[in-house]
Amino acid sequence: MDMRTQVIDKTVVVSSIEGNVQILLADGSSRPLQKGEILQPGARLNIADDAKLLLAPYDDSPTATTSDSSAPDVPVPGLQQVPDDGTATSPEIAALQQSILQGIDPTQNFEASAAGGAPAAGGGGGIGGVAGASGNGGFVTIDRTGDATIAAAGFDTTYQTEPVVDTEQLAEPLLTNELSDEGEQLTVSEGGVLNGNVLTNTVNTDGPEAASVPIFSWGDNINVTAGTSVTIDGVGSLIVNSDGSFTFTPAPNYDGAVPPVTYVVTDGVDTVTSTLTLTIDPINDLSDGDEAFSIAEDTSVLGNVLSNSVNPDGPQGASVVSYSWGDVLGIAAGTTTTQEGIGTLIINSDGSFSFTPSPDFSGAVPPVSYLVTDGEDTVTSVLTINVTPLGDIDFNAQALNVVS
Repeated sequence: MDMRTQVIDKTVVVSSIEGNVQILLADGSSRPLQKGEILQPGARLNIADDAKLLLAPYDDSPTATTSDSSAPDVPVPGLQQVPDDGTATSPEIAALQQSILQGIDPTQNFEASAAGGAPAAGGGGGIGGVAGASGNGGFVTIDRTGDATIAAAGFDTTYQTEPVVDTEQLAEPLLTNELSDEGEQLTVSEGGVLNGNVLTNTVNTDGPEAASVPIFSWGDNINVTAGTSVTIDGVGSLIVNSDGSFTFTPAPNYDGAVPPVTYVVTDGVDTVTSTLTLTIDPINDLSDGDEAFSIAEDTSVLGNVLSNSVNPDGPQGASVVSYSWGDVLGIAAGTTTTQEGIGTLIINSDGSFSFTPSPDFSGAVPPVSYLVTDGEDTVTSVLTINVTPLGDIDFNAQALNVVS
């Protein structure tokens, strides 16, 4: 996990820690930072990207208290009370303290006990070095278990000031990773080109550098250096620049799924990863041109109305669903239709058609409109047929007299 270094510039106390935060020691080593620690200016911290650290201002001035000598002492329930005889430290205690300070064994100054004899220096006389002691006397040794702190009366003591937090100042979270970037979801029309910038919604309040994109990945193209164009066959080409600008060009007639683009954003210290999702909006690529035929009188015509249709993206092959001829509408493909005095017509679903004019009919045949589909898109086209007349023989005409 990435760590970043922060230098403390004022005395603070650690209020809360979430995650991995290390304090750097003078010998170059580090240890985990603890809640309640007081940090002095110049302290250096290593902070994980996902860590959160809450610091509060630290006031090292102890709170002053006022003693009122005229006020009576109030006993504290549960504690053994020491009678106050109104006297200050006795001269004996003062002398004892002075002996200790001078390195003298204070027991040498004790008065003789009621049992007899003063303590003997150097261990001479008596039993156990005690002058006047009984011959039956001896030492009794008592072993003490446990630890205790013995306070000496009349001595000044030192203490460690408890951290004082100024509740009037709002504690502010410090030293968190401020770099963030939201992913993008964009759409481009089939056959179009999409330009954009993946850093338009980046937040980078603490720097130290402006946010930039060092690398990106797309499909099998992993960790591509920013500014390099890559291609996925049949899908399109993509380039993402270090300033976040990008261009995506779909492959011709492609409107399928596009692999997601992952990219890394950095500000020189922190890094985050985001995703660019691209979608191609399909357009109607199905087209079909009109047809026009001219035939001689009493001659049939065969053809196919789909011979000039264009259907690159399917999903199915182009076919004729229905057709209309003159006043007859919505004729199902594969159905034969006859118009008296004009002729007979049939258009099949595969586009093949046949028209046979009525005997001796000539002129324009009523236009035929037909509907083409690829299972998703539909278009309408028109078939026109013209029958040209022939010179018929008039058997009722008078014979011509030919003069030689």
